[in-house]
Parts: sequence; structure tokens; C-alpha cells
Amino acid sequence: MSERGDLAAESAAFDARIEERVAAGLVPDLRRAVKCDYFYKSFWRDPHFLRLHLGTKVAGFLAMLANHAGPRQRILDVGCGPGVISLELARAGHHVVGIDVSTSAVRVARETLASNPFREGFGSLEYRVLPFMEAKGSYDVVLFSGAIHHFRDPKAVVLKATTLLPPRGLLLCGEPCHEEWRLEDAAQVALIRILLSMTGFWYEPLGDELYGNPERLLGYMREVYTEYVEEHDKDEPAQSPNDNACLGKEILAALLDRFDEVERQPSCSFIYRLLGGMRGPDEVIHALADFLNAYDRLGTRQGFLRPSGFYFLGRKKPVG
Repeated sequence: MSERGDLAAESAAFDARIEERVAAGLVPDLRRAVKCDYFYKSFWRDPHFLRLHLGTKVAGFLAMLANHAGPRQRILDVGCGPGVISLELARAGHHVVGIDVSTSAVRVARETLASNPFREGFGSLEYRVLPFMEAKGSYDVVLFSGAIHHFRDPKAVVLKATTLLPPRGLLLCGEPCHEEWRLEDAAQVALIRILLSMTGFWYEPLGDELYGNPERLLGYMREVYTEYVEEHDKDEPAQSPNDNACLGKEILAALLDRFDEVERQPSCSFIYRLLGGMRGPDEVIHALADFLNAYDRLGTRQGFLRPSGFYFLGRKKPVG
């Protein structure tokens, strides 16, 4: 498929995705999100889950910017989608341009921005329908939050980012590295889901056959492994034609070739595909979510869980 065909297919996939979600009640705003039963296993199902996962990611980005860049940065948010992260960056006082190939996502982002009631300390924010490789201008920071892995050539993407940055400008990203995940990680997720199911706190019954059948249990662990590595359930398509077009290790190699590493952190291991699957009274499942989120974060820091992604902040290398 040609590059133009790739963009058209990506745009169409994300147009359909956001239109369906908004029609089902999605409010793409960390501060104004509502419960949305359309999501059967996503953290978007409950604002508490959303804050645990995406809110933690945003807080990490803002902390990196505060520690290494300072206030009121000019930021290009690549693949901004419906603008959730862009909006929080602007609320923190930064001057943000969010770009995406999805016309529908940009329309939703603009509508959400227009109704934003949190204006104190607001920087500036605008959204554009624009492929990244056609972007122009100069920014202090280029941000990719789950965007680079939709490109087949991460080297070309990172090189393009350098053309938008001044000397020693910053690239900030959060990208998946699913190839680092292992069956041992999936086994922990399977155990947690089965225990939740046995006690009535999981969205689907996992079946008595798992409990006394080692081969069936191992098969379920392998299903969980495939689900996480491919980023979708076995009966669902990928979120877009170019999802996982390159590996995390390829992305990191491209970053380190053009940027001096300032900070790198592991992301979570499994929580993002577990939170929304819990069912029960809010006080119970929110407490369970808090514990499992803390367990996940501790596990990736201590090394007994492999992260499913990484956060990177790098400074543009001097030319020559």
C-alpha cells in the first residue's frame, strides 16, 4: 500500500472509531469523563479507571516537562486523536498544536476544547488535520503518545521531528514495546482475571474447565499473551491498519540515534487491558483497581513484570 493509501486507511479507521465512541457517550476529557458502558474492558468505561491509567501517563509527561523543559513550552502533539492529552498540556499552561489524520477526531477535539470550563492558567491550543510528515514550523517539544508505532519507518519519523525542533529541542514520547512481554506476564494477568471471575468481579465467566484442566489453563494464558502483544481481543480487528507497524526496540533505536536520552521510564505492564473488565459496586472495584494499579507499577519498577511500553525524553543531538 502506498503512503497516501496508508494515511487514508488510518484516517478512515480512526474516523469510524471516534464517531462510534462519541455516539455511545464517550466524553474525551480527563476532567469531565463519564461512565460509559459501551466499553466492556477499556479504562474508558469508568472515570476512576481513566484517571488511574491515562491520568498517570499525563502526569508523567507533565513532570518530565517541568523537570527538563520549564513552563509554557511550544508543543506539537502528534496523533492527538480527540485531544485528551493536548487539552491537559494546555491547561498546564503550555502552547499546544495537536495534529491528526482523522478529521472526525480533530472535530471532536475542537468541540471538547470549545466547551472547556477550566480556563485558569490556560496556555493555548489549536487542532489541525495534518499528516505528521507534512508538518512545518518550530516547536520546543515534539510529543508522540502512542503514535510512532503506527509508522513503518520510525527512523524517518524521528528524523522529521528533528527538523521541527531548535538545537537541543526535546522529543517526548510514550510508545509500546509489546515484544518485551512474555508468557510469564500473561500468566499473572490470567490468574488475576480468573480470581476476579470466580468472585463475580469480572465481566465474563471464564469457566470451570480452567480450574481443573492444566492444558486449558495454559491455553488461556497464551490467549492473554496474544491479546496483549497484538493489542486487541482474539475476535476483534486491530484498531487501525498500521497499528504496531514497527517494534518498540526499533523506535528506541531511532530515538537514541538522533536524541541524547534525558529520561526513560517503563510504562505499565497489564493494567490498561484489565481495569475496564471489572464489575461490581464502585467502592469494591475502585479499591481493587487502585491495588492492581499499584501492583502493576511496582512490578515494572522492580522487574518482576515486564512493561508493555516506555516513556522517553530526549534532547536533539548537536549537528556534526
